[in-house]
Order: sequence, then C-alpha cells, then structure tokens
Amino acid sequence: MFIKLGIIVGIVILGGMIFSNEIGSLFPNTSATVTDSLKSDVSNFSTKASDSVEKRIDESIDKIANKTSDAITDEISNVGNDISNEISDVRQSAQQTITEKFSNFNPLQSIQNIFTNII
Repeated sequence: MFIKLGIIVGIVILGGMIFSNEIGSLFPNTSATVTDSLKSDVSNFSTKASDSVEKRIDESIDKIANKTSDAITDEISNVGNDISNEISDVRQSAQQTITEKFSNFNPLQSIQNIFTNII
C-alpha cells in the first residue's frame, strides 16, 4: 500500500517539475508562497465585492430617485387637475349667476323703483 502511494506521489512531483512552466501559465495567481497567492485572491475578491456593492447602491439610489420623482409628478398632476376642475366649476357657476341676474334685470322697472322710493 505504501509502495503504491509512494509511486503516485513520485509521479505527481515528477510531473510538476516537468510541466512547471505550463502550470505557471495556466494558474498565474499561484505563486511560490501560499501567502502571496492568498493576498492576491483576497485583494481580487475585495475589489469585486466593493464593485458589486457600489453597483447595487447606485441601482438602489436610481430606483428611489425615479420612484420619488414619479410620485411627486403624479401628486403635482393630481393637484393641478383638482385646481383646474375647481376653477372650471367656479367659472360655470359665475356665468350661470351672471346670466340669471342679467336675464332678470329690467332697467325700466329699476328706474321706476328708484323714483317711487324717493317719493
């Protein structure tokens, strides 16, 4: 059993020595020391993580700004429509009142009332 294990380990070590240049080109982040490799991997991970967080924050801010803008625009439109409707109602009521007053106005009767009240 130990002989088989020793043969396998020997083959792996020999293959590593023969193909070291190819292994270096396939795995460029793998360095001679494990700590350099870990530092590089952690640095790459932190860069990717911070970029992802910044992207999500920017998207969230954009969504909040768009929703707020849409809500304000809708509210202003609703208030404008309400004011327009109120003005239209007042205009119609004023026109109706003026029309009624002018249709009921009799200038001769008004002049006679003025003179009869004086006497």
